[in-house]
Amino acid sequence: MTEPKNSKRRQLIRKLNTVRRTQKQQIDILCNDILAAHGDFIKHLNNFRFTADFYENLLGAKNLASLSTAAAEFIAENIPDCNVAIIFSTSDAPHINFCLQDANLEDISSNISPQLTTQMIEAVCQSSKVCGADELCRIGFVAGPSVLKKISLAAIGLNNTGPALGMILLYRAAEKPFSRSELANVLSITKGLAKAVKALKLTDPCDSIT
Repeated sequence: MTEPKNSKRRQLIRKLNTVRRTQKQQIDILCNDILAAHGDFIKHLNNFRFTADFYENLLGAKNLASLSTAAAEFIAENIPDCNVAIIFSTSDAPHINFCLQDANLEDISSNISPQLTTQMIEAVCQSSKVCGADELCRIGFVAGPSVLKKISLAAIGLNNTGPALGMILLYRAAEKPFSRSELANVLSITKGLAKAVKALKLTDPCDSIT
């Protein structure tokens, strides 16, 4: 009689252990889902804060010059080691405003400025995406290997369902590529910046940038 009872007890213990393992796996999956959802929420919250702070920073801009300065400085201050160029299309040559954070890359601005043409702005805007170095080279960015090997590079166009209004160019040391969250933050402010550019152009038909 003892052996059948022991056998039945072992079977019950095995079943109980199986149930416990299953429950643990389910709890682990649930915890991972909660952590992932929490991480996504934090990312969305950070993105919202970045966007809200950016728009607040633009409130004092009275013309395209002050707008480009405010935009460049904000992005440079809120993305580590990031050098920024804000480029607006005007009736003459594009207006370019650099904000430089990395002293080791000070020479880069003079090398890439000639590439920031009206044609480049239009190509970046038409791409409707974040353009990395490879994409920029494909559409005519020819700064050269000696420059490109030093930097991580990204460009985002300013579109407002019409003509290309400008673009944002980001670059920093090659060993520090831009993260998806950093690029998502900058991408989130482009529509608002485009609206601000369009509004100031309407109040300033001569495209005055001074």
